Amino acid sequence: MSRLMPRHSWIQPNHPCWSCAIDPALALSPYGVPLVKQLGEAITLWVGRELWHILNNPNVYLQQPELVIPKSIASERKSDEESAALEETLRSLREWKKVRLETDLAGLNLFWIGDSLSESFIPKGKNLDNFWRWESFASSLDERLDQSKIANSVLTLAVRDTAALAASLESTFILTYQNSKDFAINLPPDICKALENWGIPCQVLTPQDSIFALERNYLHQLLISAGVAKLLWTELHLAVLHLVVPGTSAIGISLYSSQAMQSSPIENSAVNLELNKNLWTGAYGFWYQL
Repeated sequence: MSRLMPRHSWIQPNHPCWSCAIDPALALSPYGVPLVKQLGEAITLWVGRELWHILNNPNVYLQQPELVIPKSIASERKSDEESAALEETLRSLREWKKVRLETDLAGLNLFWIGDSLSESFIPKGKNLDNFWRWESFASSLDERLDQSKIANSVLTLAVRDTAALAASLESTFILTYQNSKDFAINLPPDICKALENWGIPCQVLTPQDSIFALERNYLHQLLISAGVAKLLWTELHLAVLHLVVPGTSAIGISLYSSQAMQSSPIENSAVNLELNKNLWTGAYGFWYQL
């Protein structure tokens, strides 16, 4: 039986310096549950708001699993491939339902952003401004999305939230993966393709980059310590995505403005709106195969 937790809880993470935001597509893959359950022993894990809604309400999507499969990908698949993808998603959602019923999520070292600060689960000692930073980044990214195409695209919103989460948290990367077809010809993960469509270029890193080689070696050690290195020998082609967002510095100005101009809410809103519109200007990503 699951143990109840207060909606807004605080615990001390095992590794406060490194954290990882889970790509929604990876979380909903057949490897999502075992990866999260074991990887949390080695590093702090995060999920964005829309992904948390999916994981926290699996029954809704068990009835309509097609809602959490990218439409652009589904349209390119043959019917048998799409059927297999739906079955994989159903299996993953059943596993997440079991986790929610039987597991204390605090023990997974898994944190999330909810609809409000009170419905979020944040590590002890984490600056509460991170919630407002995430909200600003998500709102700003909305300016780049075609709203007419994402109204019923749950996974697109989940990707938006994950990118905003990685931008708002320090020392956080996105753990993602390449599907088998993309891996064979070294195309980027789907989350990178989405970011490219939103005007955020993503560059692949190669072993010739010494910093990349050092970081990948370190992450390999984390995977080994968490007991999930064996997944690197399967068809799961893990990848790491780092986002560089120059607009991060503007968030501090925006938050300061909110406090400094409380007596003038109209002026304050105008300043914050102008700042938030440009948060992703000049942003780019770097990704590599893990």
